[in-house]
Amino acid sequence: MQDVEDKQALCARARDLLLRSGHSVRQIQPAGEGSHHHLFVVEVDDGPLRLLRLPRHNAETRLSPVLQSEAEAILRARHHVQVPHPSMLLPTVHEPEGALMPILPGDRAVLLRDAHAQLDVSRICMELGLSLARLHQIRRQVGEPTVIRTVLPDAAGSSPSLLHGDAHLGNLLVEEDPRQGWRITGIVDWSFCAWGPPEVDLVEMAICEAEPRPHLGRVFYESYIGAGGLPPREPVFREALMRELQRRLREHVQAHDPAARDRWTHWLDGLRRPAAIATRVFEVGRSPGRQLY
Repeated sequence: MQDVEDKQALCARARDLLLRSGHSVRQIQPAGEGSHHHLFVVEVDDGPLRLLRLPRHNAETRLSPVLQSEAEAILRARHHVQVPHPSMLLPTVHEPEGALMPILPGDRAVLLRDAHAQLDVSRICMELGLSLARLHQIRRQVGEPTVIRTVLPDAAGSSPSLLHGDAHLGNLLVEEDPRQGWRITGIVDWSFCAWGPPEVDLVEMAICEAEPRPHLGRVFYESYIGAGGLPPREPVFREALMRELQRRLREHVQAHDPAARDRWTHWLDGLRRPAAIATRVFEVGRSPGRQLY
């Protein structure tokens, strides 16, 4: 009952925000959770369905700086990869704001993978590898103004790459083309976009796909390298992977199943050993065992 009440309260909060922002609300429906926000599908002003982003009350990061960095990243990336339109802030008197954005076509790749056991998502992983290789070719020049944060600056050097920051199948919209197979219709949720070393973007696919499903990690990595992505530097990849595993264990320990927590803990313990064998997660041209290069 508590979940139902919470959803009803969130819908009421979303509706109130839209009304106070001068929009007429025809329908509103919860659509999941983002990193910093609740998501709703809404129909306002007799227009097409749009996505409403409503910040969590306990979010550590205000929404407007997140949207500003997202907008810059999307505008820089739009000629290289499929991206959504930047969100439009809703005018309100006090924080937190809300934001509306168009809805892209397609379904989340992770939902397709989980709902259809027989579905081969190798093509989708290959497409993501191609997209990330193109994205990482976008570099920040020395002294160039930006609102996007920088991660691991020592490893990024003087010309860091543009990073999505949360690149996995859960943030990938896809649809099937009768002639060409699966294609990406949008890489969404740019809340963690950053400038930094490309290794940071490889970590998410390592954790979400390569570790539990090595063959998908292989397809992704080979596609990434084939499209011009640089082979990851093991010390940088290792540091980025350790940071992400530590964050997951610290922030999401209650939200994931015990099996995942045990795998992450075991993996992190392996990363702390001098040999760092556990960083070799992309099986590329070698078998058995997981290899980074």
